[in-house]
Amino acid sequence: MTVNQLKKELQNLKAYKDERVRLGVAAVESNLLSELIDLCKPESGVSHQACWSLEQSFLLHEKSCYPYLKEIGALYEMPINSSGMRALCKISSILSKKFYSKKESTVKSLLTQTIREQMVEGCFQVLITTDKTANMAYAVYSLFEFGKEFDWIYPELKPILLQKLDENYGNGFKSSARRIIAKLEA
Repeated sequence: MTVNQLKKELQNLKAYKDERVRLGVAAVESNLLSELIDLCKPESGVSHQACWSLEQSFLLHEKSCYPYLKEIGALYEMPINSSGMRALCKISSILSKKFYSKKESTVKSLLTQTIREQMVEGCFQVLITTDKTANMAYAVYSLFEFGKEFDWIYPELKPILLQKLDENYGNGFKSSARRIIAKLEA
C-alpha cells in the first residue's frame, strides 16, 4: 500500500470495525505509520478516519507504534473532531495505565514528560468540550492515571466530574465518573 492508496481508502472509510482494522494493520505492514499519523491532523481531510485506523494500529501492533509516540502526543494539542479524539483518548488511557503501573513496561521510558502533558491537555479539552460519553470516559480514566504524577489534576478533575454527573449523560459515563470520584475521595 502507498500513501496515496491509504489516503484514498481513508476517504471512503466508514465506521465499520473490519475496515478500520484492515487499514490499521495495512499501515503497520506497509511501514506507513508516520504517514497515517500525519493524516490524523485536521488539515488532512481524513483526520477522524485516520485516527480510527491509528487506534487499530495501536491496539493490534502496539510496539510498532512506540517509535511514533512523540508524533502521536502532538495530536492531542490539535483541534481533532470528537470522533477522532475518541480513538486518541483510548490510546491515552492504555498508555497512561501502563506508564503508572507497578509492572515494568517499555512505555515508562518512552512516554516523555512532554507527551504526558500533551495527553493531559487533550483529555481535559475532551472532558470540558464534548458531550460524547465514550470520549469523556476514556479521558477521565487517563486523567486519573496522570493525576498520580501531576498533583494539580485531581483538584481540577473532581469538580468537573461532579458537574457532569448532574447533567444528562448516559449511565456508562455516570458509572465511570462515580468510580473515579470514589477513588479520588479514598
